[in-house]
Parts: sequence; structure tokens; C-alpha cells
Amino acid sequence: MGGITGGIGLFLFYGYTFWRTFKTNSGNRVIECGSVTLMLLAIILALFKVPNLPDWVLPYLAILLFALCMLTMLFLAQQGYRALRRRKTQ
Repeated sequence: MGGITGGIGLFLFYGYTFWRTFKTNSGNRVIECGSVTLMLLAIILALFKVPNLPDWVLPYLAILLFALCMLTMLFLAQQGYRALRRRKTQ
């Protein structure tokens, strides 16, 4: 019982931390999308412990996680490209 309580507490702590990071960095799409991606990863890891979970849930969440990872990388590349463009014009 102590392991479950500790896991839930850790999950809530990570969720709060990522949500606070998301809210304080509004406008930065890399941070926003990355925070959502990390929250989804924490949810997926917590769902591994749930017994009798339907077989279709984890694969669909894994596809969503992959899509969010790719979107985060796209925003990171876009931010890097814009930084290089600003650097060349100065």
C-alpha cells in the first residue's frame, strides 16, 4: 500500500511541476509542448501499474506520445532556425 501511495504522490508532484512550467512559459511552444509530452509519459508509466487495462489503450497513447515528441522537435527546430536568422541579420 505504501508503494501505491508513494507512486501517486510522485505522479502528482511531477504533474504539478510540469503544469507550473507550462503556465509560466506561455508563448514558448517548445516548453509548452514538451511539458504536455512529459505529462503524457508520466501517465503512460502510471498506466502500466493498472490491472485489467484494455489492450488498446497503451498503443494509442504511445502513438500520441510519438506525435507529441515529433511536434516538440519541430518547434525546437523552428526556434533554432529563427535564432539563426536573427543572428545573421544583426
